[in-house]
Amino acid sequence: MSVEVIKDQIFQFLSSDEPEVMAIKGEWGVGKTFSWKKFLNEARAENKLNLERYSYVSLFGINSLEAFKYTIFENVIKKEIIDTDASIETFKSNTASLIESFGRQSVNLFKGTPIIKSFSPAIETISFLSLNKTLICIDDLERKGKGLEIKDVLGLVSLLKEQKKCKVVLLLNDGEDGLGDYEKYREKVIDTELAFAPDPDECAEIAYSEKTPNYSRLRELTTSLGIRNIRILKKIERLATIALPLTEGFEPEILDQVLHSLVLFAWSYFCSNSNEDIPSLEFITRKGYSLLGIGDEEVSDQHKKWQTTLHAYNYQLTDELDLLLSEAVKTGYFVVDEFKQKAADKNQQIIASKSEGSFSNAWRLYHDTFNDNCEEVINGLYKSFKENCKYITPTNLNGTVSLFRELGEEEKASEIIDIYIESRKNETELFNMKENDFFGDIRDKEIIEKFNERYSRSVSTETAKQVLERIAGRNGWNQGDEVVLASTSVDDYYNLFKTESGRHLSSFVTTCLKFGQFANASDQLKEIANRATEALRRIAGESEINKRRVKKFGVSLEDA
Repeated sequence: MSVEVIKDQIFQFLSSDEPEVMAIKGEWGVGKTFSWKKFLNEARAENKLNLERYSYVSLFGINSLEAFKYTIFENVIKKEIIDTDASIETFKSNTASLIESFGRQSVNLFKGTPIIKSFSPAIETISFLSLNKTLICIDDLERKGKGLEIKDVLGLVSLLKEQKKCKVVLLLNDGEDGLGDYEKYREKVIDTELAFAPDPDECAEIAYSEKTPNYSRLRELTTSLGIRNIRILKKIERLATIALPLTEGFEPEILDQVLHSLVLFAWSYFCSNSNEDIPSLEFITRKGYSLLGIGDEEVSDQHKKWQTTLHAYNYQLTDELDLLLSEAVKTGYFVVDEFKQKAADKNQQIIASKSEGSFSNAWRLYHDTFNDNCEEVINGLYKSFKENCKYITPTNLNGTVSLFRELGEEEKASEIIDIYIESRKNETELFNMKENDFFGDIRDKEIIEKFNERYSRSVSTETAKQVLERIAGRNGWNQGDEVVLASTSVDDYYNLFKTESGRHLSSFVTTCLKFGQFANASDQLKEIANRATEALRRIAGESEINKRRVKKFGVSLEDA
């Protein structure tokens, strides 16, 4: 049943003062409560709301019929303020009206007595008597407390209709456990039952308004993924509202990437655990050029389905800006300075991509045809790569090199690696594999070896002693520190350990040895430990006392 049909049915229900009961059923999260409140406000604004008083009650956690009755009374408001929640002021008004309706004797009865729920259980019973000709919405039927039975709820609903001349709306999630009594007794109580099943476009229309930033594009994106959960749609709206002002001053493509990625990431993060057809956020953010069919990675059947989903959504590569957006989805906020830096970097790439002969245009020869144009693709990418080197990321380099190798162009693959390194040799941290291989997607061995070699030659010229003085006894170090220590020879470690004295000597030794003890230690970390160990064994072989000194560090002395 479309949303417009539901709306018409609700308007007809509200415009009559005839006592009746309506149930609205639908999947969890599709916007039943949100839509009911929206249509109720519209009906009141259009003067189609007949009854003068309204009460909204959630049964979540309510454990008794008496508590349920009192909660209805507690939440009664006049129709003029139907777009506000019940408050202490509305409760005072309801209570004053209740006392007035019982006359002067009741005033004397309650005079000087705090009229609160816990003070006088009798007020609960008396308050229920005042519920005449009231519009009542009962939500979360399936989340009621254990002490409240559905059959008792329906019995009270029937009483409200028959004896109190009320109009009652029940909102409930279809397919939930524990609704057996509802199914059993609904024919006796429910006059009209509506199936609320809006499609994704209707859900977006419910959740968003023209005040929503980039309303049309956001609606288009959420609809394309089939998002129907209003809570998820509102989370996306919130993130977009925060992010879009940060895109001012950049190319329009930055704004569109922000929307495009936020929608996908939010859908994945909040929905993938309950639906295996939805790709996980980890899968999305750890995928680079393998999504383009480059590389020989084995792909499971599930991952093939996920890749098809991403292709259908026109999501191809995860970049640094996307990684930042994925973190914002998880944390609920943006680090403004970091966002602007990543956006500025991507903005430069976009500007370059708009130039004639851009690298992006060269890739179109690969993406946009099934022609047998291998030579044209290679030559176009090769020429454009040399012209646009400064705008190409290491991940782009890896993807291009991988494609060249797979198409039999080994020489050109090696050549563009050298061109890339030479043209950007002054950008030291660009070659820091530990920091920049975000997706584990830089897999070409030649790139890895040449990047590491370039970084080793570019990092600080600190000595091993200077590095150890800075990091000994601490848990933090950087890639440059590893490079320095891994490049230190056994002789240099021997001389360092022999010439140092004092308490810091032990911290120097233990720091070097611990690098080889990590479960996932890299070859570079193991090399540090191996060289330090060899130097210590040499020292141990010099005397009996040094053998015992070295042994206390847990070093095997079999070869000493």
